[in-house]
Amino acid sequence: MAGKRIQWIDIAKGLGILLVIYGHALGGIMNSHDQLATGVLLKPYNIIYGFHMPLFFFLSGIFAAHWVKRNVKLAMKQKVISLVFPYFFWTVITGSIMAVAQRVTNSGLGVKDILLSPIAPFSEYWFLYVLFIVFLTFYFGERLIGNKALFIISLVFFLIRPMIFRYWIFDAFSLNFFFFMIGSLVLQHKNIQNFLTFSRVKLIVSMCLFVMINIGYLKVISSGVYWQSSYAKFLTISIGILMTIYLAQLFEKISILNRTLSWLGQASMAIYVMHLVPIAGARIIALKFLGVTDVVGLSFIISGIALVVCIIGYYVFEKFRIGRLSLGQGLN
Repeated sequence: MAGKRIQWIDIAKGLGILLVIYGHALGGIMNSHDQLATGVLLKPYNIIYGFHMPLFFFLSGIFAAHWVKRNVKLAMKQKVISLVFPYFFWTVITGSIMAVAQRVTNSGLGVKDILLSPIAPFSEYWFLYVLFIVFLTFYFGERLIGNKALFIISLVFFLIRPMIFRYWIFDAFSLNFFFFMIGSLVLQHKNIQNFLTFSRVKLIVSMCLFVMINIGYLKVISSGVYWQSSYAKFLTISIGILMTIYLAQLFEKISILNRTLSWLGQASMAIYVMHLVPIAGARIIALKFLGVTDVVGLSFIISGIALVVCIIGYYVFEKFRIGRLSLGQGLN
């Protein structure tokens, strides 16, 4: 697994970024539409949010075992370039646009939120903020206390999440650090790699479990009891990651899906940092100016428009040094 680029990881990232865009499209429609729209879209929204971002932390953790061996100066420089600079660059860009367009967007975000971004993650860019903290914790934790102790600490954070989720970034950190740690074990253990290797039986079983677990999960979150939904996410995330991995390996065998999804996976950072404004813009045009009422069709239209805009933006930004830096690619 470690000897060459692992294509199913790119494909899994491609699947993940499609879920990110669609999940945000659903959320935007529900926030700006009536109760009927919420009733139709809430279930797919909750299912997607039951696992899609921990999937990225898991995938990020896979190569962390190699990264952590680098000297501190190089390791930190890489993460500042790939995470910190894009976070602040796009916080300012997106935040400024949202501040100007406050009257027609759902966010209500303004200049104050941009100024607070060093201590309070800005909007959906929380992912970059928390991922950087996770990498820092992993790097210094591995050196100070070792992998086993750090894994136990990540589990403790996951277990006490219902008690600390209101404070700073601990809601996201305590959930995602645990799955990042699990991901970091993949390249170190052959038995885990074997378990993650595709078979049709594994895929079918994972899909069946995904359906059954999410039926239960939707009932759990409808109760509104936070600690129950927090612990239930262990199941939704675990089976969601497994199913995505097996699907990615299946799609790896299908040429057109392989090429498309692996490209999207490699461009996932660019798509992530750019997608918020196109989603909001497409939603506003469709709802306020075109009068679209079919919320399900609207969710796909918004997602498709946002994806196309992000792909065009990716090609444009890659042509300039500052553009590549804003996408976490460095100046080379």
